Amino acid sequence: MAPIDTPTLHTHALAALEAADLMLATAPELNIDVVHTMDQVTDEFLTEALGSSVPGAKVVSSSIVGGHEGMTSRHKWRLVWNEAGTAAGLPTAIFFKATPDNAHLREMLSLLHMAELESNVYNQLSVDLEPSGLIPKCYYARAYLGGRFLIILEDLEARAVPVKVHWMADTTTIPYARQVAIAQAKIHAKYWNSPRFDGDMVWVRPRQRRFGELWLRKFFTRNRKMFLESADGKGCSNYVRELIEMWDRECVKVYAYWDAKPPTILHGDSHMGNVLEYADGTAGYYDWQCLFRGYGYRDLSYFLMSALTVDDCKKHEREIFDLYTDTLAQEGVEVEREEAWLDYCLLSLERFDSAMTSLSNGGYGHGRSAFERQVDTIGKRAEEHDVKALLERVVRTGSVLPEKK
Repeated sequence: MAPIDTPTLHTHALAALEAADLMLATAPELNIDVVHTMDQVTDEFLTEALGSSVPGAKVVSSSIVGGHEGMTSRHKWRLVWNEAGTAAGLPTAIFFKATPDNAHLREMLSLLHMAELESNVYNQLSVDLEPSGLIPKCYYARAYLGGRFLIILEDLEARAVPVKVHWMADTTTIPYARQVAIAQAKIHAKYWNSPRFDGDMVWVRPRQRRFGELWLRKFFTRNRKMFLESADGKGCSNYVRELIEMWDRECVKVYAYWDAKPPTILHGDSHMGNVLEYADGTAGYYDWQCLFRGYGYRDLSYFLMSALTVDDCKKHEREIFDLYTDTLAQEGVEVEREEAWLDYCLLSLERFDSAMTSLSNGGYGHGRSAFERQVDTIGKRAEEHDVKALLERVVRTGSVLPEKK
């Protein structure tokens, strides 16, 4: 018998899973008998997690040297090893991401299976991405039900030549924006239309079938409304307000259109606050919790709309788009450039959703000025590119291309 898989049944299954994930997230405790919170970490655990391959290695002492609470609990640790561990060069500077105490924060982690996605990146894809510096070095990654998890990464800022870990409110230079576009293209090209999506990478789900998608749609609908009713929203032009209202009505049709594009692995939250800058100027990405399968230009638009001012975007946006597209071609991926450009312009609505949400709800510690900059850039560029016309065209014809006369 052929497998049963219809959109209606899949939607029902996602809704049932979301209800279970929500209950697990809000439960004060779960019967998880492995380390998954910061207070459970011991020197014995660190010895086993990081030094089990070195006979006789042992963590002599450990200490927290900095950190903060955001979507997850994030802290830097310093380790002192015994002679065997030191001789083997085991890590002495590590960065923890772990289960947050706040049940509200665990909700999104659980519903979107965010820790599971990030753990899969480090456990399965690091062989492809880590040697080139496209993602950080990971020592340990485990995810559990209800948004519980523990990930141990290299502390990049503790390197002899530190790696800059950017924040959302950071300003970017155009040369660095180019490097981010190159890094994105190299990541995307590795998995463009990959047969692995039907094999060992089946967990990288298309947007409309990712875990938590139904909840996320309601979340964005609520936040678009909040934004339009806010002072920030009322300060937007009539064009932008009409665009947001149309986007809210038609977004599901556009999601289906995007899911039909050639897929690759998307970072999913590829904004300015998730990029790495190496001493040689090259770029990489961290914080892989929002991963899904989709069209690569989504990550590019999402980054540039988060990082560039209106003026910089106007001067350099097309040039960086072309650099990304050229890098894809160098890596063996060919696209129809002008159609891709129109898709890129339409995809700015994805970053608009995130910026509106952060202005309405707060940005997990990121500066408000960053989101104000983004709303300004996205709104003005949307008018310049007439994104409203592109949106109407996709809804009407299923394509961003002009209709033939």
